[in-house]
Amino acid sequence: MIRIDELTFSYRGRRVYDGLCTRFEKGTVYGLLGKNGAGKTTLLRLMAGLMECGGGKIEVNGCEPYRRKPEFLDRLYFVPESMNAPDIPVSDYAAWYGKFYSGYDGEALLKYLEEFEVDPHGRLSRLSFGQRKKALIAFALSLNAEVLLLDEPGNGLDIPSKLCLRRMLSKYAGPDRTVILSTHQVRDIEDIVDHVAVIDEGRLMLNASVSEIENKIEFVQSDRIMTDALFSEKVSDGYVNIMKRGYSVNGYPGPERAGGRQESAAHEEVGTASGNAGKAQSRGVGQLDLEVLFDACTIGGRSFVQYLTEISGRSREEVSYVL
Repeated sequence: MIRIDELTFSYRGRRVYDGLCTRFEKGTVYGLLGKNGAGKTTLLRLMAGLMECGGGKIEVNGCEPYRRKPEFLDRLYFVPESMNAPDIPVSDYAAWYGKFYSGYDGEALLKYLEEFEVDPHGRLSRLSFGQRKKALIAFALSLNAEVLLLDEPGNGLDIPSKLCLRRMLSKYAGPDRTVILSTHQVRDIEDIVDHVAVIDEGRLMLNASVSEIENKIEFVQSDRIMTDALFSEKVSDGYVNIMKRGYSVNGYPGPERAGGRQESAAHEEVGTASGNAGKAQSRGVGQLDLEVLFDACTIGGRSFVQYLTEISGRSREEVSYVL
């Protein structure tokens, strides 16, 4: 388990984190979502011990990352968005560096490389960015680490490779492993994660399981913004509205609308719609939409996120919501 308590960190005079508290549990695949510059990579590097906390504390399976003790390094691997590749074959790189990890499996590496269509004899420095990225991910999976951190794993991968990555990670996940996928390309991880953490400007807006989220809200497609929506977003064929769970069954009267830009847009759309054709027409309830959820957390106003902090009756600290 990863514990983060009152984390503070500044970079080049800019405060990135100021009192962040959260947990990442074993047996879970996390989607760490945030815009570019939100602090996702910084948080992964702090977890990996590549940078030191300015204040507060991080523990990974009982170890302080920045101490870089062998028992910590043996159980965690960090895949950066890009890497400086040595001019050696992929198989040699894996054989040399795999010796430092007790869980390294050379046969598994070859299977992963075959699935990714990467030549094990190809020299890392001469591979394309995408091929190099797949080689490093294959090596990471072959280590069987308890904690696997991947920063923007889909960058540089084509669509078939992204599908292959999702299959691999689904098989890799297990009760004793924690996998954290950091990305701003939400669609890349939608079918993999079972837990969602959203970071915006150094604040953790949400940290909850998919099942907990689905117990609180549902995503309803309609021809226009629904006036009772917590958040609405325009898509190609209408709107996706985030509604409180059971709104249509229990005669739900409508919550306080999300603030900021979204509230203004909602008023404008509903005013136009009501003048033309009356109420929005629902076209059915869809599955959880991570991209719309992410937008709701980052631009939907405080009322939306505050509603989600009530998940499972937990306190604000336990849900890891920081205003």
